[in-house]
Amino acid sequence: MHVTGSCGSGQGKEDLRKGCRCAGKTLMERMRPVRVAVVGCGAIGSPLIMQLLAEPVIQEIRVIDPDRVELSNLPRQPWFTLADIGKFKTEVMTDYRPELITGVNVALSDRNALDVLEGMDIIFDGSDNWEARQAIQKWSFSTRRPWIFSSALRLEGMSAFLAPQFLCLHCLFGSLQQGPRCYEAGVLGTVTLAVAGQAMLLFHGYLSHMQDPGHWPQGLFLIDGQLGQIRKIGLSAVRCGHGTR
Repeated sequence: MHVTGSCGSGQGKEDLRKGCRCAGKTLMERMRPVRVAVVGCGAIGSPLIMQLLAEPVIQEIRVIDPDRVELSNLPRQPWFTLADIGKFKTEVMTDYRPELITGVNVALSDRNALDVLEGMDIIFDGSDNWEARQAIQKWSFSTRRPWIFSSALRLEGMSAFLAPQFLCLHCLFGSLQQGPRCYEAGVLGTVTLAVAGQAMLLFHGYLSHMQDPGHWPQGLFLIDGQLGQIRKIGLSAVRCGHGTR
């Protein structure tokens, strides 16, 4: 495992304090610092990281991705440049805020999920990979902590807040396995940005009620890139039982 970056430095804490003053002093008074992981540093994961950098409550962003930057990444991932081609994506992301971002250059799996995700409060899925999502779900069952599922393909996307207290990946998709991936079937860049934005809205809903799972956001959000619409499928009646089996 190759890890880059460090967290918890004095400068990082000072940046957090400055950010809090800009956002309003009451924010940090109500919320404790949060450690998040972003699994996948592509068309969904990279804009998520950029948005998370603006959140004053973030103590650490752990970025997990084994891939290197390729030329084909640049149209939908403008945070990478021609000069970054061949570098690990996590290395490039870490350079934006090395005191806040930790890069881990591994592919997440059932074998390493509990170690790689240790200490995280919540996970963002930007993986486009079913094995990684199952590994995140395993971590969620083990820790009783939530994660945010995100997906995009062609002109459509979706996002959902998942927690073993009420909803999991298996509740949504059953035994579904890996389908076409965005690099194979293509995806509209504005759709991936919309999915990342919806994931952040779910994160904000979680921040407002961190200690009260009964008020965590629920539902599956479907993004239609052709019509420019977001539709919510209410799932409040679902109560997950998979994590207890």
